[in-house]
Amino acid sequence: MTFTEVSSELEADFNEWYNREHLMERVNIDGFRRARRYEAVKAEIKYLSTYEALDSDNIASPDYVKVLKTPSDWSKSIMPQFTKWHRMPCRVEADYTCGIGAALTLFRFYLDPTKKQELLDWINKGALEEMNKLSSIVGSCLVSVDIEADKRLANALGQTIDRNQNTEWAILVEGSNSNVTTETSSGYLSEKLKSLILSGTELIVEKYQFLYSNQRIC
Repeated sequence: MTFTEVSSELEADFNEWYNREHLMERVNIDGFRRARRYEAVKAEIKYLSTYEALDSDNIASPDYVKVLKTPSDWSKSIMPQFTKWHRMPCRVEADYTCGIGAALTLFRFYLDPTKKQELLDWINKGALEEMNKLSSIVGSCLVSVDIEADKRLANALGQTIDRNQNTEWAILVEGSNSNVTTETSSGYLSEKLKSLILSGTELIVEKYQFLYSNQRIC
């Protein structure tokens, strides 16, 4: 997942670039299959993109790095002008998605490492499956940042990361209506997740609407 934002003056060109070039580049990298874009209804950063690959090894693979290091003129014009940006290269821990929802509610949190098994047990005993039966919700999944994939990306981009960083987790909840999906999933998830997060951190709940998807057919 990546979160991006640009100035209002650049936004129209940014969206054209993202939809017409950037997502196409990514889904055509070996191992990548689908990319989706969302616009914030209520979130810290306006645009969210999700990218689905067969394996975390596809993140910062030689093919991926080649694309990063040979950007188009359009990419070179747009990318340095991001005003906000955040990256979450994730591993899927549990997947109960079905199709693509019109709305996405994103729960982001730093899990207390001592409570990882409690979270996984709760999920594996049917927490997301039961939530998916509620009004407006059509699917959900649990993901966690893959620290090794994040390191590979940082190295490819010439960035440094905190080697002692805590792992960020997220639950993505898809639905047919953004307000109902957020209200319903928050009522179901928030209390439990708040009991599992790292001391001194907060549960972040963000609301997005679906914009566009690009998918590799073969």
